[in-house]
Amino acid sequence: MQLSETGTRAADNGPKLMELKELLRSELIAILATVRGSKALVLDKDLSGALSAVVDFSVLKEHGVEKIFLLEAGPLNTGELKGVIYLVQPHVRKMKIIAEQIRAGTQSETGREHSLQLVPRRTLLCERVLEEEGVLGDIVLGEYGMDAVPLEDDVVSLEQPGLFKQLYLDGDFSGIQYVARALMRLQGLYGLFPRIVGKGDFAQVLAHSLTRMRHELSSSGAVGDGAAISSTFDSVVIIDRAVDLVTPLLTQLTYEGLVSEVFGITNGAVALGGEGAEAPSAGRRKRIQLNSSDAVYNEIRDMNFGGVGSLLSQMTRQLQSTYESRHKAKTVQEIRSFVGRLGGLQAEHHSLKAHVTLAEAILRRTQSDDFTTLLDIEQTLVGGSDLSREQLAYVDRIFALADPLAHVPGTDGELRETPPAAAPNTLHKVLRVLCLYSLWRGPAFKQKTYDAWYDEIVAAFGHRHTITLSNLCRVGLLTPPSAAKTSASATARRETAVPHGGPQQDVGLLGLAEPSTQPRASVHSNPLSFLRKALNLLTGEDDADDVSYVYSGYAPISVRLVQCLVHDPVVYTPASSSRYASLLRPLGDSWARAAAPRDSQSAGGVKAGWNGWDDVLAELPGMTVDLTQVPQDSGSGATASDEMVRRLGEKAPATLVVFLGGSTSTEVAALRRLSQQHGHRYVVATTQMLNGNSLLDPLIQHIN
Repeated sequence: MQLSETGTRAADNGPKLMELKELLRSELIAILATVRGSKALVLDKDLSGALSAVVDFSVLKEHGVEKIFLLEAGPLNTGELKGVIYLVQPHVRKMKIIAEQIRAGTQSETGREHSLQLVPRRTLLCERVLEEEGVLGDIVLGEYGMDAVPLEDDVVSLEQPGLFKQLYLDGDFSGIQYVARALMRLQGLYGLFPRIVGKGDFAQVLAHSLTRMRHELSSSGAVGDGAAISSTFDSVVIIDRAVDLVTPLLTQLTYEGLVSEVFGITNGAVALGGEGAEAPSAGRRKRIQLNSSDAVYNEIRDMNFGGVGSLLSQMTRQLQSTYESRHKAKTVQEIRSFVGRLGGLQAEHHSLKAHVTLAEAILRRTQSDDFTTLLDIEQTLVGGSDLSREQLAYVDRIFALADPLAHVPGTDGELRETPPAAAPNTLHKVLRVLCLYSLWRGPAFKQKTYDAWYDEIVAAFGHRHTITLSNLCRVGLLTPPSAAKTSASATARRETAVPHGGPQQDVGLLGLAEPSTQPRASVHSNPLSFLRKALNLLTGEDDADDVSYVYSGYAPISVRLVQCLVHDPVVYTPASSSRYASLLRPLGDSWARAAAPRDSQSAGGVKAGWNGWDDVLAELPGMTVDLTQVPQDSGSGATASDEMVRRLGEKAPATLVVFLGGSTSTEVAALRRLSQQHGHRYVVATTQMLNGNSLLDPLIQHIN
């Protein structure tokens, strides 16, 4: 996918995330220097992908790392190495594994140094566990602040997998503080975000955590209160995952999205094996890193899969033509020029071969009856219709042919064999259909259908999944019909206690509200049906210019909200833009907005915030955030006006979009499309990259 002229300009003027990478690299090198001589590095497998994005093994080797191990239960065989450095997340189970290895190491060999670096922060709970295990005195305990890792030029990982479950099911809010610290690090590099806008209960918590941390640092003298407004970011937009639960459940239709759905992307890589593998021996798998350093992947990753085959064919013919040009080289200079390009051509050849293998496997999946039927079910629900008799029969057939032991890509490690043409009937597959049906049908979900599906899930996959279904109800992915009927009165009761609309006052961690994934001020029995029209979510498969191309006609709600903030003409129409606007508005603001002509060059950058979107915001879960960070002049004590700060921010070339609870690769692809259209960069900071399977997996009751 080629960048437009405006998109190229936006990329050039945006933040240079290499500064962040260099900072993380220097901090890691300083940690390595604390252990003398040759050493082993024991790495949490959940951090391996992020660490590989920060530093190469050659750099680790230069600073004394001879061996790298993944943290696993059991003895650690480091040979004669006298130093061991652990880089792990602060989890109790992992502390007990480390304690056991340290005890075994100190008993068998004396003089070994152990350093434990918790990522991103050390916690009192982990210290207590190590003390109870009797090894706290045998280690050097520290922390490595790898809390904001640049994966791409426009994607930052905040390294908080499973945050959605922690917030809405476990009631564990500690992840918000980690995210806030990561964003404070970005503000330290690029200046204060002039404006903080967002939607969702925990978007509000994060926004107030950011302002509180800045005030605490200012009062302690660590940071002057006259910190400069960012000239890089015009604002930060915080999207709570609870605001858009539909998008991750849908089948992603970009190339990268389908690689994630079919193969599973683990730590930024995919494993190839079986029929298409280039493995030197049977059973061995080849890992392919998926990032922008791969020129072929960078071109096709954000494309709708329907156009990937023709582009790969075109690339193959172009590469073959380049190889054939060697016969035309007559002079020494021409031969030298070809030889100089040979290394790059060979790398491109291997990359093309790998992606053709991936594309062939994905094509087999997308051409199967199972895939097309499932996609048709999704499009039927998104379109506002009930399932046909044939589609309901397909769902029943999934239950009848359930495969509880089948591999689920992206949730339980790498694929161990070539993916089958038809996706196995896993619990994740069933739950995605069930949750989509519940979300889109709302009060039209019949109790009889719900009871039948509930019983079939328990019968097919086991009685423990009554807990799974309960978890889905608690986080708002599944609403029993009986609960949906009483939601209107419950909403009215909550509304009397909850301030709503406009900037929120700070009256505690969550204001007066209990965190919820349900709208508090909805006036429609089915909010998603209203949002379908109000936000122009369905555009048709032939609209290649709209962000809906990532789902072949459906635009993610999360991305549409960003378009609302930047006044994208796809969803926004100024009141004075048409003499018919006054006639259209009484019928619903959405009709006037949808009728606007597209002039994407006028969009880009947060403008008037949420003004004019009260009807949409009322149908979405959680609080509405719109704050201005006002620096204080250290000399006079006067504060800059909100309007001045916003004008300064509007000149910045980029907007930071934070997904609290994870984002899909399709949402990132859609924001990249907006960057091209608007000439304004949208940089994504996400707590994890996910799909429907990885969203649901932490909520499933697994057998320990």
